[in-house]
Amino acid sequence: MLNRPVYHFAPVKNWMNDPNGTIYRNGVYHLFYQYNPAGSEWGNICWAYATGTDLVNWKRKGIVLAPETHKGEQYCFSGCAVPQGDGFLMAYTSIGFEPWAIQQHARQRFARASADFATVERLYDCDLNENSQPFAVHEWRDPFIFTYNDISYLLLSGICWRDGTSEHGVILYRAQNKECTKWEYVNVLVTEKDHIIECPNMLIENGKAALIYSTITDRKVKYVAGDFDGTRLWERNRGVVDWSLQCFYATNLSACGEGGTVLYGWMQENLERGASPDGTYSGCLALPRKVRIDERYCLHFAPADAFGYLRENELPVVGGEVASDAVHARLTFCTEGNCRVRITEGEREYLTLRVRDDEIIIGRKTRFRNAVETEERVYIGGDKHRFDVFIDGSATEFFIDGTAVLSVRMYRSEKPEKLLSVKEGNVFDVCAHTMRAAEIVGE
Repeated sequence: MLNRPVYHFAPVKNWMNDPNGTIYRNGVYHLFYQYNPAGSEWGNICWAYATGTDLVNWKRKGIVLAPETHKGEQYCFSGCAVPQGDGFLMAYTSIGFEPWAIQQHARQRFARASADFATVERLYDCDLNENSQPFAVHEWRDPFIFTYNDISYLLLSGICWRDGTSEHGVILYRAQNKECTKWEYVNVLVTEKDHIIECPNMLIENGKAALIYSTITDRKVKYVAGDFDGTRLWERNRGVVDWSLQCFYATNLSACGEGGTVLYGWMQENLERGASPDGTYSGCLALPRKVRIDERYCLHFAPADAFGYLRENELPVVGGEVASDAVHARLTFCTEGNCRVRITEGEREYLTLRVRDDEIIIGRKTRFRNAVETEERVYIGGDKHRFDVFIDGSATEFFIDGTAVLSVRMYRSEKPEKLLSVKEGNVFDVCAHTMRAAEIVGE
């Protein structure tokens, strides 16, 4: 038995990855994502499109941005979209058919879209190219446009070759015109020694800034927070956005209709071989998270409020445990001191959560073919913790104390017998509900 997610956004079939062009405008959330219309493995990359009004229920609307192969374009990689006049400006990484195109010959391309994205027109005369900065860049990708002091800026990631050496960095550009079709190089904001960077985003809130980015080698999403002055990011703090291994990746941001900012991310499948658990689809969107920067330049995360409306039946709690075979549920509980619990426990399949000193360890035990059985760790201080756990078929997300999140894929071959089982330690304030499916419709 394989339970698909029902309230995480996912395609009906085929492959999806990075969320792109996430926008909130006039009461509507616009979501784009990397999509393969031809199968459940990576390839034939286009932008597919969906809209919604509450971050939970979505209408899929098909492909909006496809490669113009007759003009030498093979893939439309990740990027962003920003309001411009009555329509939108889209920016993405264009990959051609040249040898080593992904590594060395990417172009940053722009397009104008109508208000409903029914028409998208490429702007071929304003590409960013390899001469847009005073050094060579490989693995150059993932444009993200943001505004600071009424000036538009653009971020790109890449391997920067300077003075005979290379470093993995996030590169900053400044718009030279209000149409955002001409750009000048400003600076390299952040570097990583050993990890290729992808999907940079900039969150600016109440005078503070956080640069969020993904790193290929360790497949993590991280942030550097500090003070941004239009030229540099003066670092005050570093942290991890999601502590998962090989799961949460490739973020994007939008405004939130309730105020503040929403963070989106891709939950990839977590298999030893192949990209799809059942051969029909691969990948889903993590729950959109409200994100904010506190006075210590730390990021805080919370699930979008509307997921609370999906709660259905409250499940009985007996002796701190929940006996239920639910695989679409929300579970909250608190712990004090060292403890060990199992979540969605069956005879030989379960998630284990252990609290040990300053470490929270989440492990998986499953009999499903190809499933990865790793232990994943969150390093967070304190003797007491509050867990808010969203269980949705193969997708599970742990929100911990409002400051840490860990996402996992859990595939099972049999029904669980208990939603929560306490094996040792002090576990209290347990609350559990089943969750109904979101209304995610369209092809």
